[in-house]
Amino acid sequence: MSLIKILPEYIEHFSLTLHPEIDFVSSSLQPATALTTGSAHLSARPSKCFKNLIDPSQWGENSYDAESSGVPGFNEEDYAAAIDLENISRTAIEAIEAGTGYDLRSSMSDYMEIVNSSSQIARNSKRFNVVRFDPPYLFNLNTAAKSIVRNILMPYYASSYDNCQFVYTNYHTLNFFTSSLVPSDSALIYSNAQRKAGETRPYYPTGSFTIDFYINPRYTNDPGKDFKAGTIMHLSSAFAVSLVSGSGRDGDGNVSGYRILLQLSHSADRRPSRVNLNTKNNTRSYPEDLIFVTADNSLSKNNWHHVSIAWGGKSVSDGTGSIWIDNDHYPFSVPSSSILPPKHVSSEALVLGNYYEGWDNEAKFFNTTAASREGFFPKTAGLTNDPISFDLDHPLNAEIHDIKIFDRDLNGDEIKQNISSGRSDTKDLLFYVPPFFAKESRERNVLITPFQTERKAPTDPFNVNFSFGVGGRLLNLENFSREFVKGYYPRLYNLTASTLDHTVLDITANGYVYASGSTRKRNLTVLPNDNGRFVPDFDLLTSGSVSTNMSQFTNILGGIDLSVININDMVPDSAALPLLPQEISEAVAGCTPTDLGGIETSVGPVLTIYDRTLDPSSNEVTVFDMSNLFYGNRILPGSLFITDPNVTGSGGKVRISLKDNGRGGLFRADALTTHPTWANVGTVLYNEGVAVIKSPNIPFFGKDEFELKCKGEQNIHMLTVNIPAGVGMFNSSSNPVFKPISASLDPNEYDPDFVYITGLNLHDDNLNVIMRSNLAQPIKKRRSDEFLIKFKKDF
Repeated sequence: MSLIKILPEYIEHFSLTLHPEIDFVSSSLQPATALTTGSAHLSARPSKCFKNLIDPSQWGENSYDAESSGVPGFNEEDYAAAIDLENISRTAIEAIEAGTGYDLRSSMSDYMEIVNSSSQIARNSKRFNVVRFDPPYLFNLNTAAKSIVRNILMPYYASSYDNCQFVYTNYHTLNFFTSSLVPSDSALIYSNAQRKAGETRPYYPTGSFTIDFYINPRYTNDPGKDFKAGTIMHLSSAFAVSLVSGSGRDGDGNVSGYRILLQLSHSADRRPSRVNLNTKNNTRSYPEDLIFVTADNSLSKNNWHHVSIAWGGKSVSDGTGSIWIDNDHYPFSVPSSSILPPKHVSSEALVLGNYYEGWDNEAKFFNTTAASREGFFPKTAGLTNDPISFDLDHPLNAEIHDIKIFDRDLNGDEIKQNISSGRSDTKDLLFYVPPFFAKESRERNVLITPFQTERKAPTDPFNVNFSFGVGGRLLNLENFSREFVKGYYPRLYNLTASTLDHTVLDITANGYVYASGSTRKRNLTVLPNDNGRFVPDFDLLTSGSVSTNMSQFTNILGGIDLSVININDMVPDSAALPLLPQEISEAVAGCTPTDLGGIETSVGPVLTIYDRTLDPSSNEVTVFDMSNLFYGNRILPGSLFITDPNVTGSGGKVRISLKDNGRGGLFRADALTTHPTWANVGTVLYNEGVAVIKSPNIPFFGKDEFELKCKGEQNIHMLTVNIPAGVGMFNSSSNPVFKPISASLDPNEYDPDFVYITGLNLHDDNLNVIMRSNLAQPIKKRRSDEFLIKFKKDF
């Protein structure tokens, strides 16, 4: 035995940073046997061979107290193996004492069957999942978790992360899709009526024009069905722009290439689905002579494309024009001075997301009865009923944004400018829908329960009273669809909610919302934008009367930030009732999230959920919570990916994927083109393993199923102590059975004395053993030998 002082130069230490990969899948739609994959085990290497057996020494004793709260009583199955082993032992002893033989094979086989069927030890069977939750209706643990994230963790990390507060970015798309769960005859319809006699209709180009927008054809044809032409924008007898299929197909045989179909003047009244797409441009005969199609597969599935249709008129460009798709352009010719219909033709409605075909007066869409109920603007005086004998039979299947109509043709440089940035003003514009959230809207009937409404002009991104009162999620689509040139609000045809006129038992607010196809589609008509090729100009929000109150556009410091929507203080403190027993406050409220009452219930102004939790921030958020068993020290920045392949209410059509930008911000990332890493829809706290989806435009994200992928960050610290065993050291043994013998039997052995080194102890200054190492094979040490032993320890 020898004692060696460990000098600083004998010590080496370094660290390795490891990045374990996590892939967690959860789905309530899968079979019950495969609800989740990727759970984290409590035990590092769980083995099903370790069983939860009772110590045979406890035979005859009850190790459980049946009277203790929360502790199970005596369970005979827990003792089955011990009883069987006791019986085998007793029988064997009796046979031996009697001098007779005893075959243990059959008995031990029965014993091992009991052992194999016994439950695993609790440590090996314990698993941790990624926990997803929506804020509850009552104050409980999840309420406290949300409060801690919002009030403590987010302010703590605010200086390090992007938008680490209860805000989300005001950057959205208009989402048009079809499925069996939503109506296909829906659209956003803007009034094109003359406000005064002799005035030009607001969306009529006087001569030359440019139609400009971004489009992403995300949705392909349903299996076994053709892709039907979907109209992006239609103004009867003036123009129609549609998305049609190309020849491209993916591996499943579904459409992957698309084209733009342009119809002008009288040709705009030809149904898009009846147009022969194989006919060359400028070779069609009347009434299809003004129909033009871009090249085959000029647009690709799930790619953002900028489309600009510019025409200079006969006097400016000799009737020539171009359809620009990104940097490619496809020329066409219209030998006329205007595309407008004759004066006797009334085109009263500009339709987004569908194609209008009918014979009734389009002005009836804007009748006074519907305008009072739904709050669109302007209305048409003297009309009280909706039109009849019409079709909206060409629903768009794509996402669009930054939709503009200019009253002149833009040149190539101006078109390229529109590719990268938005407009801060409405100069030269006839029509502009970004779509931004705007605080201003028109007074309308707003739901407070499925049975009652109130007159109100909402100024929030979602229905606050419906959310805080009865726990329902309903988007204020009107606030996202404002047309900024005229300040018009569209008729949201088949995209509105109506009250129930009869009592329904056991209904919930969200059960009511998702029982209707129109409200399902309403909640999914505005989604977060994932177009990274474009940056909007939020200064547009300061134009017009919309700038009267900007309190919704504030950051954590209270300053105005037009790029964000604040969801932190949605209701005033005065909305809470005085501190009353719960049964009294709920009696005053008249209805609760779990008991809506019915049409006869008199509902007061009480926001029941806010009254219970006193949390004024948005409840239309989703929280994902991961144990650090998944990721170690922290989630590796830039590695988090969460996807919901089937957003609630979409019938499997809408998919939302979110990534983190490495600075704590989550952005949408579904497109195959570049993504806007600055567009915040949520926050991830890397050190805490918490992600919060803040945008109410993704209702119930991950509720039915989700997949979460990320990498962790785990440090392994390694200490190496170099212990020199020099000449003349480690020459004696304190082992009492040690005997000095020769190192070998060779007669020429020059250094016969030796000892075996079998282990090492590391001591502190008081000679207390703090670490010990045993060698796998003893080392033979002569007096003249010299070794360097490396003692390694991982932490």
